[in-house]
Amino acid sequence: METRLFTKEELAEMEKRTVDRLTEAIEAGDTEVAKRIAQRMYNEFESMHDLYRDWTTATLSYIGRNFGNDTLEAALTEGVRAWWLPNLDKLPTGADAMRQRIKMFVAGLHGHLQPLHIEEDDDKVVIQMQPCGSGGRLVLEGKYEGPDAFLTLDTPQKLTYGRDNFPVYCAHEPPMEWLDIEQNGAPFMVVEPSRDIGREPCSFIIYKDPTKVPAKYYERLGLSKPENLPNKPT
Repeated sequence: METRLFTKEELAEMEKRTVDRLTEAIEAGDTEVAKRIAQRMYNEFESMHDLYRDWTTATLSYIGRNFGNDTLEAALTEGVRAWWLPNLDKLPTGADAMRQRIKMFVAGLHGHLQPLHIEEDDDKVVIQMQPCGSGGRLVLEGKYEGPDAFLTLDTPQKLTYGRDNFPVYCAHEPPMEWLDIEQNGAPFMVVEPSRDIGREPCSFIIYKDPTKVPAKYYERLGLSKPENLPNKPT
């Protein structure tokens, strides 16, 4: 005797992308169903986001513990090079470039699914995730504690901006900056880690004029600020 778990209609519905189900509900004018599907889509993406976040952090922890800081730095550098430099190459140029670049960067941060706080002054735009959707939430979830804790970098080094007690996931941020400096002379974005990572928001800082990026952001990476930087995106 056959026992079916699903009807053909149920299987057909399960086959659909969630975004297509959401579009169908909107076009049908069923706002309550659309809201439920939108939340489901958020939950699906958050689950996959956190799976890759934890997988990446576990891999970095293994490399750091078993092969040391030099190999960890090399692995992080090559990993960041594979995605950050191509993204930088896609940034707009010409008129209104900085406005569009910042909007693209913010769109990327929305992929971490957390609320943002953004401030602007004459020189820069400062963006915070509240809470940080990746490295910060790892701390808040206790993933750096207990017998299965991810790696904390205790030795001040370039990967930690010269700090101690630095979560290994967050160590991808310095390579983002030094690879950008190597390729373009100035970092598009610099990170100002909070005093209490995870429990206080870190800041992503974008200077509108690359020549105004303070020298301290070069020096913490063991670099010197170049002279004669272009003052506009090119």
